[in-house]
Amino acid sequence: MQHIEREQGETMEFQISALADVHDHSLAVSGWEQVYRQITPGRFQSTLVQASSNDFHFFRETTNRRVAQQGTAPVGQSSLAVPLYAPLVGTFQGQRVDGYALLLLGAAEEFRFHTPESMHFVGISLPTDVMDELVSEVVGESCARQMRQNVLRLADEQGVMLRERLAPFLDAAERNASAFTHPAAAKGFKDELISVLLGLLDSATGEAHRDLTHTTYSDIVRRCERILQENTEQPITVLDLCRALRCSRRTLQTSFQRVANVTPVEYLRSIRLNAVHRLLRSTSVNELLVGDAAARWGFTHLGYFAREYRDLFGELPSQTSRLR
Repeated sequence: MQHIEREQGETMEFQISALADVHDHSLAVSGWEQVYRQITPGRFQSTLVQASSNDFHFFRETTNRRVAQQGTAPVGQSSLAVPLYAPLVGTFQGQRVDGYALLLLGAAEEFRFHTPESMHFVGISLPTDVMDELVSEVVGESCARQMRQNVLRLADEQGVMLRERLAPFLDAAERNASAFTHPAAAKGFKDELISVLLGLLDSATGEAHRDLTHTTYSDIVRRCERILQENTEQPITVLDLCRALRCSRRTLQTSFQRVANVTPVEYLRSIRLNAVHRLLRSTSVNELLVGDAAARWGFTHLGYFAREYRDLFGELPSQTSRLR
C-alpha cells in the first residue's frame, strides 16, 4: 500500500504590502539580508506578497524602477525565482539575462542582481535538504547537479505558461488569502507552486524528454489511482504523486493526457470535488457549511468552486441533498 504521509496541520499567512520606498521594500522580504538601491529616477512604487509555513517561503515582488540588489540568501535554504509576466532583461550574478529564466541561489549565497525598469517575479525558498530531495525524486540527479548554476534559461512557451496559468493561480490565492488558515488549502498552494517550479527546472536542463510506451503511461496512471484509493481522507496533490512515483511533472502530465485525456490537475480536481460531494451528502446543513466542506478539500475560492461543482454534477453545492 502506498500511503502519502500526512503533513502536520500547517496553515499559511499571506502578507500583502504596497511600498513607496526602495529601502523599506528590501527590509520587508523575510529572511533575506539585502540592500536595494534605486537606479533610475522617479517615484518608487512596489508590491510585495509573502506567504510562509514551517519549511516554505513564497515571495512575489513588483517594482517600477531599475534597482541594484545586493545581499545574502537565507541561511540553510535554497531559492528559486522566475519572471512572471514578461521576459527578464537584467544581470544576475554577473550573467546577462535576456528572456525567461530560472534564477537560483544556494544557502547563504551572496548575490547581485541588476533589475529591469519594471520587474515582476515570484520565488520560493525551501530548506536545502528538502529542495535537494525534491529535485532528486521529481526531476533527477542530473538536474540536481545543474542547480549549482545561477541561471537556467527557459523556452518562450514556458513563459507563456507562467503568464497564462501560474499568474491567475497566484492572483486567486491572494484574493482569498483568509482561506489559507485551513491546512488543506495551504498544502495545496505550496505543493502546486513547488511542482510548477520543479517542472520548469526539468524543462531548463535541456535533456530530451523520453517518450515512453503507452503501457508505461497506463501503469503510471494506474499507480496514481491506487494511491488515491488508499488515501481517501486527504487531498492528494500533483507533487505528492510525483514524489511517490519518483517521476517528473512532465511525465505525469503526458501519462494522464495519453491515457485519460485530462491533465493531472483536472483529474485531481474531480477527485476533490467528488470528496466534497460525498461530504455534503453525509452531513446536515447545521453540521457543516458548504464553505467549510470546500476548504477541507483545498478549495479556496467559493465562486470558482461552485462553478466547477455545478459543471461536474449539474447542480450547485447548495442544491445537493443533505441529511436532515
